[in-house]
Amino acid sequence: MKKVLGVLILVATLYAQSIDEKLQQAKILEERKDFENALSIYKEVLGSRELDKNRKFEVYLNIADLELDKFNRPDSAIKYLQATRKDFTDAYRKMDEVFYRLGLAYEKLGDYQNAAEAYQTVAVRFQKSKYLPDALDGVERVFRKNFKEYVAFVGDEPITRLELERELENIPPFARAQYETEEGKQKLLKNLIQKNLLVKEAENRKLYLASSYQEEMKRAREQALIRALYQNISQNISVDEKEIKEYYEKNKDSKYRIPASVTFRAIIVNSKETADTVYNLLRKGVDFDTLFNKYNTDEQLKSTSGLKKDVPESGKPQELVSAALKMKKGQISMPIKLEKENKYAVIRVEEEPKKASYRKLDDVKDEIERNLKAEKTKKAWESLIDTLWQKYNVKIVNEGKQE
Repeated sequence: MKKVLGVLILVATLYAQSIDEKLQQAKILEERKDFENALSIYKEVLGSRELDKNRKFEVYLNIADLELDKFNRPDSAIKYLQATRKDFTDAYRKMDEVFYRLGLAYEKLGDYQNAAEAYQTVAVRFQKSKYLPDALDGVERVFRKNFKEYVAFVGDEPITRLELERELENIPPFARAQYETEEGKQKLLKNLIQKNLLVKEAENRKLYLASSYQEEMKRAREQALIRALYQNISQNISVDEKEIKEYYEKNKDSKYRIPASVTFRAIIVNSKETADTVYNLLRKGVDFDTLFNKYNTDEQLKSTSGLKKDVPESGKPQELVSAALKMKKGQISMPIKLEKENKYAVIRVEEEPKKASYRKLDDVKDEIERNLKAEKTKKAWESLIDTLWQKYNVKIVNEGKQE
């Protein structure tokens, strides 16, 4: 009875608390090892519209940690971690936190294939992550577990289930379905065995000594090294909060402004006299559809019964949009002349016009960070190339002259 009363008091208290107070309360409950109530608070906060983007990310992680470490529910932890990926995309700057936890959860479930992929993502894409050493250990650990699951042998060399699963993943999505059945997997395995057999035979014939092979390997090595160098340059590029804010303010009007818009219905006629008639009848309460079907002469409007939905401030006809933006919901305009068509229109605003606004900085922060990083990486790459010309003493020989 006391426990039930305590929960009821906790729930009543939470309704009166702010987001910050609720999160603080959840942390206190965690310290007291009251993980069940802490989890309840986190889940409640997660559904709040007041929760900003950065704190939402942390709440997702808190829930996943409790599900994984305290309740031993890796499947539930994975659900919240995948929801984080969906809400934030894999380009989010703290996504190494998610992928490392996914590795732990999948490993706990015995899904070593997905665990290996999650750990590898941290190791390859987040090389400055604090989880890098643990992720590398995780890759080795789950690989050993996977390696024991042999599916075939070519001589004494095994083909593992992990290799087969990776082969499946390399198939384009539109063609993958045919290999996901048991019969399809057997076919894929035979293809993988055949590939290994052909490679072994080519090696046995020492075709790796052929000039065509050497030239192809040289080109592949060059391209791989250049990509690795570019990734190395990119990984050392950082963007701070000040740069993000400055970019946002500088480009606020050109990139992040949401234009004013309005929804209205229009009846376009050929003369001022007819427009006056339509206007007066609408004012008297005559049905809009009835008047539209009788008087409208504009072909384009017929398909929507005169409705023009969410027309931006720059939309056309500009005379109608400009007038509609100044009106209120339900208001009927007096006849408006369309200069270009030499016609007249009467409009009725269907919804309150939406004023111009701006996308919030939190909503575009990741996008700005990616753009700035790309710009800085490009400049660093071009600067490196200029430096390398001097570093390696490049000389172009042209008609007997050296430069």
